[in-house]
Amino acid sequence: MTQKKQLFEELWTRMARQGDFPTLQFCFDNVFKTLNSDISVGEMAAGVLSDFSLSQKVIRLANSAMYHSFGGEVTTVSRAILILGVDAISHLTLGVQLLDYFSGAAPKRPQAARALQQALVAGEFTRALSSVQGINQAEEAVVCTLMHDISRLLLVFYLPDEWARIEALCAADDIAQSEACERILGVTLEEIAEAAAVKWRLPALIARSMTRKHLDTEMVLDSHGDWLGAIAEISSRAAALLSRGEPEEVIHDLLQSHAQALGLQSSVVDAAVWQARELNASIAGSESHDVSEAPLPHPSGKPHNVLQRLQESLLEIKRTGGNLPVSELAPLVLESAMRALNFSRCFLMLLNPAAKRFGARVAFGEGMREKLEALSFEEGFVPDIFHFAAIAHKPLLFADTFDKEVAHRVPRWYREQLPDAKSILLAPVDVHNRCVAIICGDWGSTTCAGGMSESELEALDLLAREISSAFLRSSERR
Repeated sequence: MTQKKQLFEELWTRMARQGDFPTLQFCFDNVFKTLNSDISVGEMAAGVLSDFSLSQKVIRLANSAMYHSFGGEVTTVSRAILILGVDAISHLTLGVQLLDYFSGAAPKRPQAARALQQALVAGEFTRALSSVQGINQAEEAVVCTLMHDISRLLLVFYLPDEWARIEALCAADDIAQSEACERILGVTLEEIAEAAAVKWRLPALIARSMTRKHLDTEMVLDSHGDWLGAIAEISSRAAALLSRGEPEEVIHDLLQSHAQALGLQSSVVDAAVWQARELNASIAGSESHDVSEAPLPHPSGKPHNVLQRLQESLLEIKRTGGNLPVSELAPLVLESAMRALNFSRCFLMLLNPAAKRFGARVAFGEGMREKLEALSFEEGFVPDIFHFAAIAHKPLLFADTFDKEVAHRVPRWYREQLPDAKSILLAPVDVHNRCVAIICGDWGSTTCAGGMSESELEALDLLAREISSAFLRSSERR
């Protein structure tokens, strides 16, 4: 067995022994299953929303300066996907998985914290530098940059003794870390990163971009893979300079000297240095040195200002969803209702006119995607809460579905799938006086405190009517 193969086998064995690798592989497989399919906005939004921390990062990115030109504050994952695109969200998800994988233990280990901070800053350099190339290119380039730095993190976490020797050699001989790594382990940092990308079954383009090429100010990049590798390498160099406390002028000169080869303008370089410096200072200023983004608190129950939240959601829908087809508008309305009312789970029942049955088509909330097929009922009248809502033509709140006066009106198919749902809110979507869809939401075992006022129910009804308008627009175009 060659020295390189032996090293990789030892590295994968240590990862598997700690039990982390299978989880990471599962995450990667799911992300790239998304990248290689014609997934809908609703399906992607449901996947992102199943991870509360990830959903907040997606929304923050959509509201960042990089995407500010799209106008208006983004408050839902569905709209963020419409703005950024499925590919960009998939690459962002992959980047988050990579960073979250190492973030948990990093604060407890100074070496790991420094390596992770440098990877974060390198990614920020790349995002800023590649923003002019378009959203999809930028997020793809960030993933390549993170993978470019992943070898350093792997050694810190799984081969700490060897990494200590590499750092000592760098200090003694004043050489680059990759060269020191090759002297001690017989393999470069780039080769470790490429092997990891192959091991994790990432796309070949990302794996190939790990390979170190001779980068100079006169270099000619012949392929997209070459460009990805070059911008990852330059971003990593800039992040290393920043982490060592080098003057900004040195970092700016490095980036500017390669700007022409990378297709960058001076203004982009200036913005990249500023953004990366701000991020680096923010991380360094944290007393705990916790470079991971802690999930925001997720309160339960109906918010006290629900009317204001519904009205703001309606304005955003009208501003951005006026010409969207039902397939894209429905997830946006559904998520807006879920966010405004703070539902634990929310799904849309859609009528199949030929079969005369309602079935769940879009669902948000933990475990909801697996329940979609079981959420179905016939259109013909049955004295239960769903049919009462359908013929009421207005939203209905069932405050306590375990109360003896209501419990027998909750259909078995619903109770079997959502046994803890106590307060259920149903908002019908009517077209030509026929219910064609129902928005269904609940707060889990939490009661809807204070019920729903007429004004709040009317605001929800106006939100549901946006889906009705989309159906009407669709029929007029036929």
